[in-house]
Parts: sequence; structure tokens; C-alpha cells
Amino acid sequence: MNSPSTPEGPGSVSGAPNLPSGFADTFTSRYVDTGNLGQHVVTGGEGPPPLLLHGWPQTWYAWRLVMPGLARDFQVIAPDQRRNGLSGRPQDGYDTGTLAADLVARSCGRSTGWSSRRP
Repeated sequence: MNSPSTPEGPGSVSGAPNLPSGFADTFTSRYVDTGNLGQHVVTGGEGPPPLLLHGWPQTWYAWRLVMPGLARDFQVIAPDQRRNGLSGRPQDGYDTGTLAADLVARSCGRSTGWSSRRP
């Protein structure tokens, strides 16, 4: 994965327009290396981790108004699925098995060495 570790600009928490007040104090953008793909994920909050999945052709941004309320009780994980937003755009890997493996890599990050907790 050749992406910087902290996404910036449009599509990231730091560059997205019209976010709720205080959003960037709770949420951060980061890249997760699933082994085959660099995926952009927005995380924030504490507690059990719900995984918020967007539809096509949306991104994590579709959840921006719901995320602050959820972050009061949950560690929110809102990824950009492959070929959307700031995530990688491989030529293949759009079958259900590969897409599910991407989600497991994100939601079970502790087993892959990635922690969604902010430093």
C-alpha cells in the first residue's frame, strides 16, 4: 500500500465539508492495509464497534450525521468500501468473498495488527 498513513483533503475527516460541530474532535481518518488493498476508514468513540456500510456510490460521508450520536456509546467504524472514496481501486476483487474479507480485516483489526483506537 503506497498511501500515506493519515488521509488528508477531500474525502477525509480533515477535508470533508459540512461535518457536524466537533466531528473532527471525535473521529479520525486512517488507512487500513487489508493485505490486498489500502482502505480508508473513519473511526471514533468508545464501546462495541458497529460497522457502518455505505451503498454505491456513496462513502463513509453518508453516515456523518448519525456517527456523533452513535459515538457516545460505540466505537464507530465507517469504511470506504473498495473503489469508493479514498480506498484503493483494484481491477478485481469485487466478488462477495473478497468484499467480506475486507470487512473482516476492518472489524477484527486487533487480529490483523490494526487498532482503531486513537493514540
